[in-house]
Amino acid sequence: MATQHRPILQVNNLCKDYVTRGFSHNAANIFHALKNVSFEVDHRQTYALVGESGSGKSTTAKIISALEKPTSGTVVFDGDNYTDDSPRQLRRDIRGNIQMVFQDPFSSLNPRKSIAGALLEAMEIQNVGNTKRERLDAAESMLERVGLGSWALNRYPYQFSGGQLQRINIARALVVEPKLLILDESVSALDVSVQAQVLNLLQDLKEEFALSYLFITHDLSVVRFIADRVGVLRKGTLVEEGTVGEVFANPRTDYTRNLLDSIPLPDPSRHQLAG
Repeated sequence: MATQHRPILQVNNLCKDYVTRGFSHNAANIFHALKNVSFEVDHRQTYALVGESGSGKSTTAKIISALEKPTSGTVVFDGDNYTDDSPRQLRRDIRGNIQMVFQDPFSSLNPRKSIAGALLEAMEIQNVGNTKRERLDAAESMLERVGLGSWALNRYPYQFSGGQLQRINIARALVVEPKLLILDESVSALDVSVQAQVLNLLQDLKEEFALSYLFITHDLSVVRFIADRVGVLRKGTLVEEGTVGEVFANPRTDYTRNLLDSIPLPDPSRHQLAG
């Protein structure tokens, strides 16, 4: 008897509305940030969610990571529907398994905490490791894995470059042993050569730790390199979805075609992505 396939993440008919008010208290407007968005992410797969600014990408990420609740629809992670759980249970059970790496590496870390403090705090919150020594060893090991090392533990964020800080943010996310990493424009603030290094690192880490990625970006040249499947968001609606090869070769909507036409021609620095 065949085993039933179950994706690690299922997003079902997700809607998110925001109520805005003008100068008159009687005038209320509803902004539909997401409209019946549905997609799946398989185990060890990279799913890219693309679209212009304001398309609903980050709102989707916040709901999946339990930072916001949807107006309607469900999110199922590893077989469990968690959108109706209590906030305390969400923090405990979901946020350890789903970690986020944000766009700005400088604002993602507390400038008053050392790198050791940042990583140990994440492990303490998620009950990873039994002693401080175990956590320090895990932090050092993960920093080495992302291309840094023990020398970084007692330093502070201002002492690192943007690329180094993003490696630290990746280490902080992975040290709590998640199953899914949400990367919200996490390489867009880096220059091209550093971006290439981080993307290659992410590919290696995905294989080593059997991770799944939800990669949120507006850069389709990055999608072409890192993603298996892609969904295209426009004004809160998923207008196109499929494998990267399918969508890039035969886009079904003018919107997707325009996004693809905006990809710059390859230059020698971009070739580093394939290395």
